[in-house]
Amino acid sequence: MNRRAVAYHLAAVEMQEAYARRLGNWSSKDRHTRPLFMDTVVTLCGADGASIVLLDADLRQLAVAFSDRRARKAQDLEYVLGEGPAHDAVRSRFPVIAAGTGLLTRWPGYGREISGLGLRVAAAVPLTVAGTCFGALAVYDRRRPPQQADLDRAASALIEEVMLGPDGDPLLYGDIDQQIVVHQATGMVSAREGCSLSDALALIKARAFVKERTADEIAHQVVHSRLRLSSDPD
Repeated sequence: MNRRAVAYHLAAVEMQEAYARRLGNWSSKDRHTRPLFMDTVVTLCGADGASIVLLDADLRQLAVAFSDRRARKAQDLEYVLGEGPAHDAVRSRFPVIAAGTGLLTRWPGYGREISGLGLRVAAAVPLTVAGTCFGALAVYDRRRPPQQADLDRAASALIEEVMLGPDGDPLLYGDIDQQIVVHQATGMVSAREGCSLSDALALIKARAFVKERTADEIAHQVVHSRLRLSSDPD
């Protein structure tokens, strides 16, 4: 095992042991504060928040994980607006980082919106296996950019040990949201409005942006409250 592989293995062990300690201190009666494995990713990267997004070859979002509400909102804004660090990292297969006014320069819409969340830094690294990129790890911070070496170490540990390793969990111990409700709502909107699936998803994203909600929240309304996007202003 070379030095780099050892570093990735140790990083994975560090994250898994930290998660195990948090679980050990957690009372199952308090279900709203269940420790998230993504919290250990945040610590390893030295950031305020983090998200993981898994995409298909056409950059369609398949699943997500996030460390906290602000990271969830930052990731959802990227999903809704179609621009941001994770998309760029997947497209380019290279790390991406922007800070301060660079957020607005690189992503005018996304940069403006996450600045409104109090975030000043957004960065991402691609998640790649055998030459195939299947997603990205994104991190967010209110003050300073993360160290690139920390991001690379976290991403490689996640891929090689935590998500795909023999002792890992591809769903990140329950953190991964496969967004089944979004896919279900997309199909329902497509059937109701007589439009394509891509147009139906665009309607959901547009409503989420206008109402300052997540796409997941709008999808839940479509599925469970029978919200009609073309005729219901609420």
